[in-house]
Amino acid sequence: MARQLRIEYEGAFYHITSRGNQRGEIFWDDQDRERLKKILKRTKERYGYLLHGYVFMSNHYHLLIETPRGNIKQIMQNINTSYTVFINRRYWRSGHLFQGRYKAFIVDKDRYLLELGRYIHLNPVRAKLVRRPEDYRWSSYREYVSARGDGLVDTDETLGLFSRRRDIAIRRYREFVNGGVDEGSPLENAVGSILGDEGFRERVIRYLRILPDEAAIPEIRRIRKRFGIDEIVAGVAKYYNLSEADLLRRRKRAEGQRKVAVYLSKVLSGEKNAGIGSVFGITIQAVTNVVRGVEKRIEEDGRFNSEIKRLKQIITGVK
Repeated sequence: MARQLRIEYEGAFYHITSRGNQRGEIFWDDQDRERLKKILKRTKERYGYLLHGYVFMSNHYHLLIETPRGNIKQIMQNINTSYTVFINRRYWRSGHLFQGRYKAFIVDKDRYLLELGRYIHLNPVRAKLVRRPEDYRWSSYREYVSARGDGLVDTDETLGLFSRRRDIAIRRYREFVNGGVDEGSPLENAVGSILGDEGFRERVIRYLRILPDEAAIPEIRRIRKRFGIDEIVAGVAKYYNLSEADLLRRRKRAEGQRKVAVYLSKVLSGEKNAGIGSVFGITIQAVTNVVRGVEKRIEEDGRFNSEIKRLKQIITGVK
C-alpha cells in the first residue's frame, strides 16, 4: 500500500487532519480536549511552528500549521504520540488511537489561508453541533474574534488581511466566516496532496526532484498528470464491461459504476465540480455528494477500496 507523500521544507504551510482509528472517538470529555491544547502549546514552543487554526471534533481534528523550520513529521509524531499515550493511560486502553498516519496537504498559503481557516471554523456549524461558530468552545474561532487570545493561535496574519485595526478586522472576519456556510471544502481542489494552482505545484515538484526518495516518484507523476474525463469514463467503462453511455446517463443497472466514474473524474481530472457535473448531467452539489459517498465506502469496504486503487492504476498507468 503506497503511503502518502510527506513534503517538508522551510516555510511550508499545511492543512492537517487526524482521525480516530476505525472512525472511532478520540475525545471523550473536555479534559481530553484541554490536554491536546496543552500538547499543541508545548510542541509549538519546542518545534517553533505557527498554528493558524484548529478545531477538535469528536472523532478527528484539523490543524493549520506553518513550519519555518521544515519539520512537520517531527511535529506531528510528537503531537499524536503524546496524545495517544495520555488517552491510553487515562482510560486503561492500549493500541492505536488514530487511523494510520495523519493526512497532510501542502498548501499555497497566499491563496488558501483565509478559505481553509473559514472551513475549519465552520466544521461544528456544518455538523449541526452549534448554530454559530463562536458557540463552539473547541476551535480557534473564539481567539480570532476576541480582543485578546490565549496565545495558542497566531491570528495576526489572517486578521491583518482585513484591517490593521483589530476591532475592524474582527468584524470583517466574522462577516467573512458567516458568509461561507454554504461553501464547499477548499480541499476538493487539491491535486494529490498539494492544494494550489499549477505554478505552485510545479514549484513543489521542483523541490521534490532533489529528494532521494523513490517513493515520491509515483506521487509526483500523479500530481503533474491530469486525465481527461473522456479518458476516465472510457477506462471505467472498459473495466466494468459497460458502454460509455451507460456511465454518462442515469441507468439503474449501472448506478454504482457511474458514481465511480464521477469520483475518479474528480480525483484524476483536476476539473471543478461544475465541469464534471456538465459531463454527467448532474448538479454541482450532486457531484459533491457522490464523491463523499464513494469516499465513505472506500473507508468502510476493503474490497471496494482495492477496486478503486486498481482502476486508478489502469487509468493513470501508475502503480
